[in-house]
Amino acid sequence: MPGLLAFHAHPDDEATSTGGTLAHYSDAGEQVVVITATDGAVGEIHNYDDPEELQPRLAELRAEEMAKAASILGVEHEFLGYRDSGMMGTDDNNHPDSFWRADFMEATGRLVRLIRKYRPEVMVIYDPFGGYGHPDHIQVHRIGLAAFYAASDLARFPLVDDEKEWTPPKLYWTAWARSRMAAFAEARHEAGLISAEDRDRMSTGGTADEYIHAWVDIRSQLDRKFDALRAHRTQIPADWWLFQVPEELRPEIFGRESFIRVFSRVEVPTPEDDLFAGLR
Repeated sequence: MPGLLAFHAHPDDEATSTGGTLAHYSDAGEQVVVITATDGAVGEIHNYDDPEELQPRLAELRAEEMAKAASILGVEHEFLGYRDSGMMGTDDNNHPDSFWRADFMEATGRLVRLIRKYRPEVMVIYDPFGGYGHPDHIQVHRIGLAAFYAASDLARFPLVDDEKEWTPPKLYWTAWARSRMAAFAEARHEAGLISAEDRDRMSTGGTADEYIHAWVDIRSQLDRKFDALRAHRTQIPADWWLFQVPEELRPEIFGRESFIRVFSRVEVPTPEDDLFAGLR
């Protein structure tokens, strides 16, 4: 059954920016699929006394954590098959197997196969900056946007076996609404975690609300979003920034996830409260 396909960079990204939305539509009976571009095996290791001992099997462990998070959210999951690229200028970023260094057509083709396999009605990727500029997030935007259109390009990507061409009817970018960033910053300031200067700086971050097209109410799925985040144990410490907001304030601050509508074959209102608006 066609549903929603979310393309993310690393294990944990699916929960951070879209976890509530994924669980929301899974609860509604939609087929929800997460494709993770990389193994997430670069970066900090938390909640272990000896991170160096863990490093050789980190990719395997993060795959296990991803499977647990997917189960909590009620989604299907596949890896695209690339190595975590790390940050710009690092050795990891120059590794030939990294997502950042991937052959563009090869990576696009891999995602095309999955779009044709699942035939989603709604696809979610990142904005051109990748949300915050990480190379893998930027690459998710590039490859995701290319594959969105290329899944119906039979000249460049001929059909294989029983494939059928497909272009999802709707495409969205994830977005952190500025109003949500401001409320988050205020909560951290009131808790004494950041200065007034940092609060004011954070309050100007994110995407201006007037550019947001869709707001999905995830209050009923908020606990599962946080449980999915905790499932990524090696990546997310107990005092992580999202966890710093008191539980009683979380529905107000994190109770909606926001998206920018990039493409739609159907006429829909703005703002939307349903990514499937116009399709049902």
